[in-house]
Amino acid sequence: MRYIGNKTKLVPFLLETIAELGLTRGVASDPFAGTASVGRALKTAGWRVHCGDLLAASYAYQVARVELDRTPRYSGALSGGSATRRTMSYGSVLRVLEALPPRPGFVTEHYTPAGEDGREHGRMYFTPENGAAIDSFRERVSEWGREGLIDRAGEQLLLATLIQAADRVANTTGVYASFVKTWQPNATRRIRLKPLRPTVPLAPSALGCSAFRGQAETLLRQAGSLDLLYLDPPYNERQYPGYYHIPELLAQGWDPPPELRGKTGLIPDDDLRSDWCRRGRCEAALRSILDLADARHVLLSYNDEGLLPRDSIEDAFRTSGDPDTFRVFTRGYRRYRSDSDGPGRRYRGDAVRERVYYVRKS
Repeated sequence: MRYIGNKTKLVPFLLETIAELGLTRGVASDPFAGTASVGRALKTAGWRVHCGDLLAASYAYQVARVELDRTPRYSGALSGGSATRRTMSYGSVLRVLEALPPRPGFVTEHYTPAGEDGREHGRMYFTPENGAAIDSFRERVSEWGREGLIDRAGEQLLLATLIQAADRVANTTGVYASFVKTWQPNATRRIRLKPLRPTVPLAPSALGCSAFRGQAETLLRQAGSLDLLYLDPPYNERQYPGYYHIPELLAQGWDPPPELRGKTGLIPDDDLRSDWCRRGRCEAALRSILDLADARHVLLSYNDEGLLPRDSIEDAFRTSGDPDTFRVFTRGYRRYRSDSDGPGRRYRGDAVRERVYYVRKS
């Protein structure tokens, strides 16, 4: 999934930093997990990881990529009719979903030109055909959940698969804060459900990973003593619920239907907004989480265009841990761009530097 702040390309840098610091694998927490790329990498490296995030879409990815150790089996009843099989594979369930006839529903009505609300606001997030397919997939997964035919982890894996598939055919430039006014080639393709592969633990130390949806502070209180706390909070004033409201809608469902607002059909998100995206609050948020964390080692990934000044980060780290252990590692990378330069936007450049701050807690 195209995601602001996604660390997939920076994972090698993070793992190199951990190796250079000489940190041995143990229990880690990533309370700002996003698409769970770092949690997945840490699990592969042998860490037991407790992920978390405010967003339901992130929770689905955490379960699919970090919590699950293997692809689950599903009830044979999902095939419909008089099922003779006791269980079904994940791939077979995806084929059942793809065989469903398109059934226009909430997504078609509000996020395609085929719905009255979609026409009124000119919303072109999905073609009517893909919108109806998404409605069918999501409604059927909800039905299976209500009927007790799938468990929590199996349901979240299917939701992550749907979110990933919908993102591939979304008529956006990478974020959902707006839609493109003409159909892009990817948006006209038929939606396909491609399987996501859970991360198989290669060492016993990586067993017992978990996913969590909620505030970072709550996760840290539940996680207890940690060997590593990895922080990757939002950098700027863009609130993620507004930029990814449709993936969040697909993860949450629409029972009862949310009251949408604005031209883009934003969902209610007051409880999903982060202090890390607010000037005047982000520094207090950093100090609060450092004070709370029961962790031997702390890493903060933050780029050089973030709201937090470097000297504020350094002061917070030196105050909360052993000041003699404070270090900063840097790596340049190409900026994520959801659009091009134009009259209303001028990027300062393509190059950005990621800084990873480290301290050992006292």
